[in-house]
Amino acid sequence: MPQTAIIIGQRENCRRLERQLDLLRDRPVTLGWVLTDDDIEADRLDDDAPTLGAVDQLEAIVARRRPGLALVSLPAVMNELITTIRTRLRRLGVPDRFMPTLQDQLAGVGPRTIPQLDLSALIDRSPRKCDQQAVRSLIKDKCVLITGAGGSIGSELARIAATFDPAQLILIDRSENALFEIDRQIARFAPELARRALLHDIVEPEATKAHFELVQPDLVFHAAAHKHVPLMEDHPAAAVDNNLFGTKSVADAADAVGVERFVMISTDKAVKPRSIMGMTKRLAELYVQYVGKRSQTRFAMVRFGNVLGSAGSVLDTWAKQLAEGGPITVTDPAMTRYFMMIPEAAALVMQSAAFLDASSSAGDVFILDMGQPVRIVDLARRFIEAYGLCPKLPDDAAASETTGEMRIVFTGARPGEKRHEQLARDPHALVPTAHPDILVTRLPEVDEHVIEHMLAELSPQRRSRDRIRVAAAIRELISAELQPAAA
Repeated sequence: MPQTAIIIGQRENCRRLERQLDLLRDRPVTLGWVLTDDDIEADRLDDDAPTLGAVDQLEAIVARRRPGLALVSLPAVMNELITTIRTRLRRLGVPDRFMPTLQDQLAGVGPRTIPQLDLSALIDRSPRKCDQQAVRSLIKDKCVLITGAGGSIGSELARIAATFDPAQLILIDRSENALFEIDRQIARFAPELARRALLHDIVEPEATKAHFELVQPDLVFHAAAHKHVPLMEDHPAAAVDNNLFGTKSVADAADAVGVERFVMISTDKAVKPRSIMGMTKRLAELYVQYVGKRSQTRFAMVRFGNVLGSAGSVLDTWAKQLAEGGPITVTDPAMTRYFMMIPEAAALVMQSAAFLDASSSAGDVFILDMGQPVRIVDLARRFIEAYGLCPKLPDDAAASETTGEMRIVFTGARPGEKRHEQLARDPHALVPTAHPDILVTRLPEVDEHVIEHMLAELSPQRRSRDRIRVAAAIRELISAELQPAAA
């Protein structure tokens, strides 16, 4: 007696698999298809589709039809959904076979060989390049210290710095695992490089200064920060503590030991800030400018937008959603962002540090040219298409007949988010540098009394649990005193 089977997958993949099975002399008898939820509605309009139900009804379908075999045909990028379905089938006692989709077979992709994304194709521009000789002259034979060294940008700064023969590389991070990993990487590909991994929280000023006095850095790249906008809306005291007072701790230590150059990594969210994260980064910019005005150290800041591929970035979120079978979430159909890739962002940070000289001002903010802002929904489309699927927006009428679908749903802007970011308050104030992809703007001088008032107001809030009170204090400083002078 022929074996009975159900096919589990997206509608078009199920249809193709049926055609392939028809080529077999002793094919199993197909009892019907178990489809993804997104395909059910379209399938009701298709009289030829032997639909048994949706994936979430799998247990009831198996109990009713009692198949001898389940054929699972889903794109390999949906690996979490595939694993979940196969686990459920095993619990039900139904043998399963994974049947790769035709697109995956052509691409040589399986469940454990997810294709690599071309990030430059996602943002529709070529990567920016740095002047290798200028960066080598900056780094060679110098002691380079990086805060937030275990993060996406900090770790890339460390990897780049290690290739330019520094005298010593100092890695600082408060995350044990992240610090261990970047230290391990550096040890592996640059075993002869002198380095130190310091497990340290930069918000502790005395310990920070002690570390600086011990290692005597020549260059400091300050990458440590809290960066997630919605999370900082709920934890404003943590944003104040890390973004402002952590920066103060590192900047003061750099000034005290006579560091040659100090570069703070800032963000486009510090321009006309609406979020707590952006506001605290703007306050940090002001403090760096204030310290630099009276210091022998050359202080500067670098602003750029969202970094593709960084930990917790939108690509991470979408990859998890895709692996679970979707949908892909986008906050607002009109929302845009500036994007950079991790290697180009880190390289151009170092390039900016090379521009610091006797003519530099503590108010200099280097702006990295990221091209035109990208609509998030367009990025989502390209992301889905890169995995061989067809993006489907809420108002799209028909399904693709040649490839699987992946829905895009709009969830609404989150607290603190703006539809559009900008890199400088006055774009006309941006001045070209010797590098074609870096511009510079000079901030107005900051009043010493403004800084003193800022620190006096926010210092008591660093450990406060009163979220509303802390957020109100931050907003009052930005709106009443600092925003008119912001860049």
